[in-house]
Amino acid sequence: MSSSSCRYTFDPSVQTDAHLQTTWECPHEAHPESEFCVFHMSRDERASLDVTGDDIVGELRANLQSPDTRVNEYVGADLPHLSLTYQDINGATNHVLNFQHADIDGLDLTHGRLDQGLILREATVDRLKLDEAVVTGDVDAREVTVTGAVTANEATFEQDVRFSEATFRGEVRCDETVFQGDTSFADATFHGTARFRNVETSGSSHVLDDNITFANATFRDDASFRQAIFDYVTFEGARFSAGSDFEHVEFEGDARFDGVRFDEMADFDEARFDDDASFADARFMQLAEFRGVEFNGGSRTTHDDVTFEGATFEGEADYKLARFRYSDFKDAVFKGAVNFDRATFTARTDCYRLRVDGAFDLSLSSFGGQANFDESEFRDAVVAEEATFGSDASFEGVEFEANARFGEARFEEDVSFKTATFHGLASFRGTFFEGELQHLEANASFNEATFEAGAEFEAANFTSASFWETTFHDRADFRQSDFETARFRVLVGDRDTYLDFTDATLSGGTISQGSGEPTPYDLTRATIGDLTLEGDGNEHQLLDHFRFCLTEFDRFDFSDHHGYLERNDWTIHDFVGNGATGQFAVELTPDIIEETYRKAQDSANAVGDTPASREFEFKRYYYNRQKNFDIIFNEYSLNTWARGKKVASVGLNTLMQVTCGYGNRLPRIAAFTFLLPALFGLCYALGGPFLTQAGSVFDPAAVDKTTMEVLFDNVYYSYISFSTVGYGDINPLGPAARVLAASQGMLNGLFFTLLTFTLFKRVLGGS
Repeated sequence: MSSSSCRYTFDPSVQTDAHLQTTWECPHEAHPESEFCVFHMSRDERASLDVTGDDIVGELRANLQSPDTRVNEYVGADLPHLSLTYQDINGATNHVLNFQHADIDGLDLTHGRLDQGLILREATVDRLKLDEAVVTGDVDAREVTVTGAVTANEATFEQDVRFSEATFRGEVRCDETVFQGDTSFADATFHGTARFRNVETSGSSHVLDDNITFANATFRDDASFRQAIFDYVTFEGARFSAGSDFEHVEFEGDARFDGVRFDEMADFDEARFDDDASFADARFMQLAEFRGVEFNGGSRTTHDDVTFEGATFEGEADYKLARFRYSDFKDAVFKGAVNFDRATFTARTDCYRLRVDGAFDLSLSSFGGQANFDESEFRDAVVAEEATFGSDASFEGVEFEANARFGEARFEEDVSFKTATFHGLASFRGTFFEGELQHLEANASFNEATFEAGAEFEAANFTSASFWETTFHDRADFRQSDFETARFRVLVGDRDTYLDFTDATLSGGTISQGSGEPTPYDLTRATIGDLTLEGDGNEHQLLDHFRFCLTEFDRFDFSDHHGYLERNDWTIHDFVGNGATGQFAVELTPDIIEETYRKAQDSANAVGDTPASREFEFKRYYYNRQKNFDIIFNEYSLNTWARGKKVASVGLNTLMQVTCGYGNRLPRIAAFTFLLPALFGLCYALGGPFLTQAGSVFDPAAVDKTTMEVLFDNVYYSYISFSTVGYGDINPLGPAARVLAASQGMLNGLFFTLLTFTLFKRVLGGS
């Protein structure tokens, strides 16, 4: 048979999905015994003519030396396994090997080199083996179907590689493969395992496009990219139906996982993202592992370094020890537990409208930039113990459905929990709120927040705190807490509540009682300084709702409350509680009350409030007597001598109270001093045992006087006896009169001493 051209043609109108625009005609010579070339004859004909795979490879290599631009085209060829192992496929021209629409049993370029480039577009290949091969030209394998395994371990692709819309029915192994040009697996389907471990990509130098893409790819079996190095890569819209392994991967450029679906565990442990990363609208159906991952971000400050905006996590999400710069979790949904234990956020973090159904762990985490959790919803426990917020943090409008624990957390700048709702126990034990002191705003704001269960702020430290219009439905514990300035205006919920400030320090601020049901405040052993206590419409009962017990009044000004104190006999220890009160650190016994008034007196002295100082001293000595009474009657260990001294102390205390009010009742001691002799004079005027030489009003005639003259002379005698002048013109006659006359001299010394003491105390203002 004479030599002629191969009669094979490829009509794209017959195969409607083909990308050829016109009918392709084979450029090769037909086999001497066939109408078709060795590439297009049927397999049966090839077998009958003893045409082997080596013959086809030899023909292929011969064609590489031809200057004809078309001889490297093998469109629609039906080929056996082609072995090019250890071969250097280098033609006279740069024309690529075109196997478009070909059907090839296998292509093996192991340890080989292909400088021509390769087109497998829409071809069907049984096995593709490129281990340790070097391909210096482009590879276009768009819409290729590989029915068997693909191995390209340690292969190097120096130009662009396109496997877009490819179908891989067997496993794909590209361990330690190097892709130096732009690479695309977009819309590819991997039915078997896909391994791209230790793969390296670089691509072109532009930063707007990806260097390697798996956009909309489908991985039906396990996919592993462990320890790969990507420059710019995208997996947008991809789906991982089985496990996905990105452990220790280095993403040196942008990495996009927008809209990706991970049906099984997604493992990104200790991966590193050196530029921007995006997981917007991604779906993690099982465990999402990001332990120790680093999101370092690039130099573009207008972009988030990593975003999970709108992402959905159906299972647990683990970010333990992860590192973030600018991060965005806005509108993300976590249906399982979330672990940010010891995670570090060095720049702004946006968790706006976050929803977490499982436990949320921020223990020992660190936020260096602003952290925004506004309008988020946490349906299980939140644990942020020992977390550090180095910049402003906002939890406004957040719903905490279960317990929220911020124990020993540190807020170094402003933080706001305004309008937040705590349905479970809220614990801020030992928390530091350290923002700068501001005159207009509090750096720790719980304004209009609602605490439906207990609120624990024990040993918390506040620079400036505001609980204005805050609603407590249960007890609020502020024991041992410290406020430089505080604003409290509490609303009572559906259950009795009170605020416990035992051992706390309130250096300044305002506590305001609203017009509704007042809230009790326990200030046992607390220290209060420049603190304003105010109320709406209940000033006459205001201090009744503050329990002062061993309270340290650090220059607290009682002058604002003189009206109340005068109406209530200067009593400050009376306390009106409610159903929530009753378990106090210290009971109000007489000795405790005495010490409480001593502290109040010291504070009044310090601010120059003399009226308050005098009244508190009166109260102090009064309860001192009550204390000693209690000791006398209830302390059985006292001996007779000690009990006698206590009795004497009680007697002296009673005398001081009755006569001069412990030096604070000048009118009283003046009345005693100047009116007591008149009382004695009336006794003298009665006669009998009280008879004096002035006579008796019952027998004035005996001394030749009128009744009024007898009365006047007896009163006169009493005054000169009291003053110890003793003119001698009138003398006592009856035994009782002589006793009274003798005692009046001693009473003179006592009462004038008390009067002088009271006068000097009034003038000098001392205690």
